[in-house]
Amino acid sequence: MDLRVRIRYRDGRRFVRAELKESSESLGNPGCGWYHVYTFAAKPPADGRPVEEETWLDGECRKEQLALALIDIGSYRTGAISQEALTHIEEIFRFFRREGKQMILRFAYDIRGEARVTEPSDIALVRRHMEQLGGIIGGYERDILVIQGILVGNWGEMHGSRFLDEASVCGLARTWYQVTKGRCYLAVRTPAQWRKIVENKEMECGIEERLALFNDGIFGSSSDLGTYGVAELDGADVAGRWAPSEELRWQEQRMDGLPNGGEALPGPEKIGYREASERMERMHLSYLNSIYHQERLNEWKRETVTAGCFAGVSGYDYIGRRLGYRFVVRDAEKKSGRLKITVENCGFASLCEEADCCLVTEEDGRETDCMRIPTDARHWRSGQKVSLYVSLPQRKNQGGCLRVFLCLKRSSDGRSIRFANAGAGTRILLGEIKECPEI
Repeated sequence: MDLRVRIRYRDGRRFVRAELKESSESLGNPGCGWYHVYTFAAKPPADGRPVEEETWLDGECRKEQLALALIDIGSYRTGAISQEALTHIEEIFRFFRREGKQMILRFAYDIRGEARVTEPSDIALVRRHMEQLGGIIGGYERDILVIQGILVGNWGEMHGSRFLDEASVCGLARTWYQVTKGRCYLAVRTPAQWRKIVENKEMECGIEERLALFNDGIFGSSSDLGTYGVAELDGADVAGRWAPSEELRWQEQRMDGLPNGGEALPGPEKIGYREASERMERMHLSYLNSIYHQERLNEWKRETVTAGCFAGVSGYDYIGRRLGYRFVVRDAEKKSGRLKITVENCGFASLCEEADCCLVTEEDGRETDCMRIPTDARHWRSGQKVSLYVSLPQRKNQGGCLRVFLCLKRSSDGRSIRFANAGAGTRILLGEIKECPEI
């Protein structure tokens, strides 16, 4: 440890700051990063196989904090979901809980691109299925990062369905919000759909703060495969599809703090990691598919970052380490008897879940105090710095020094959120407080 900043103060104490250097390390923080897709049928296997045998988790999968659980409910297009199937779905939830993975959850009547054939003929049955599923989702809210879609469309992606008129989309989104009691983040496929839902006069109050996007056509074409349109903002319908430049500007302003993600696809243009990162930062992406599509992902794997703390890292890893939030402590200094801590969020997005931030002190190798800092880490916005202020801790014993650490833990389960500083583990050393003669 390099304690190189030494300042004396007339109150008889000095704060010796630790070296606060940014790291390029992969942090493995919860709620963001790469993911694989795991596809299940809601109807249990006829041979009674356990969920563990329905899927696979190799070494790479186990490193990921997220998993997209795609659950096929197409067997129930003509009636209620059976209790046997609901029990099986709950076992899928328990499986990912045991594996320590947070779910990106999607239910779909279709997993082959034939939604009009596999969906119910009556939207009332779709709503009934949402009510049934909401009954089991309630016990696993902290295990779910976001619920994608409204059950309908090819692959559950909200296209190719008979239920995509404005009234149907808004009605199903409202039902989903109600049965999940507003406690889960929901996501729709396009910004236009988002605006239709939020602007609907009959929509539930509060849905705007819980509604995100999922884009499974990123870079697939100039419009992200129809995610965007061609209309310029001036004179455009508020609920219509705008030109890509306008939609990106809108996402930059409205989507930070929400779990946005999707898939990166090959397209007509070569898009290197720098340009891709700039766009992902504007979209505030928290998660991306690590398998699909390899052609695009391999472009980034062949590139190498040449400057900054990420020098030598592949473009793919650079993107992965900036998905979601990435907090770096930039400075810690004594100001008017208080400690001022400067934190920068270098990720593409912000933290979406509540977290507890604490100043921890250690003396003679033992923890002496843990003081909660009055801050909401969800407001440590992407690309911005925030200043934290806390009273300077007191030593318990005479002589020696007091070591000061900063830590951040997810409130729902106490899981540590690591800072992206060299040498930081579950907490980061800010420096030491020492007594010194008055000068």
